[in-house]
Amino acid sequence: MRLTLAFALMNIGAVLTAESDHPLVVERERENGVERGFLLKLHEKNPEAPLSPFFLNLRTPDNPKPGPLTPEIVEFAARCMRDVQANRGLSFDATAGIPRAGDPFAKALARLYGMNAIVLEKIERDGKRCVALPSDFWLPARIKKALGVDDLITKADSKREAIGVWRGVGLEVTDILVLVDREQGGREELAGLGCTLHSVFTITELLDLYVDAGKMTSHLRIDIHAYLARA
Repeated sequence: MRLTLAFALMNIGAVLTAESDHPLVVERERENGVERGFLLKLHEKNPEAPLSPFFLNLRTPDNPKPGPLTPEIVEFAARCMRDVQANRGLSFDATAGIPRAGDPFAKALARLYGMNAIVLEKIERDGKRCVALPSDFWLPARIKKALGVDDLITKADSKREAIGVWRGVGLEVTDILVLVDREQGGREELAGLGCTLHSVFTITELLDLYVDAGKMTSHLRIDIHAYLARA
């Protein structure tokens, strides 16, 4: 299932590299020439950080930042997430999406279990975007523990914010499940919050699958690992 999902993500353009012909690829002049790659959330705080040589566009078309994921692929990804949950023995009463990219996965996973999916919203507060509970939020008494769900993790900034909101209403949150771990410190940051990270893929696993299948060159994999080592 993981192999099928990995190939499906590449085929629809959900996995992009600096070599891709895609509007998300950014070029900028640097001292050593033209740098080509992708802007990430971390560039909001550190605009001079190196561009990422790869990009995971794990969003659906209805996201404010649209992506290529179809409902079928989201459902398939949720089944892979369910396998991770079963293998790790994770217990929870509801899924909780980290807005907005995590919401489709949280809802699809909740449907598989026949349980509630808790959805947050993004609002403007003091000139900054932040997550908050909807005005009509109501937490059933039976829901004590939530599984945080997102598309990927780089650092843990958005997860930290969502965890704070969930715990603020009395939800126990000890586990975060993502489709891809970019292996850039998110796991360690979550551990500092008392949360364990679980993923369908690490970026290392995903790259190895592509290289072994002849869908990515080993040279590009080396470049990506070099970037991750510097990040």
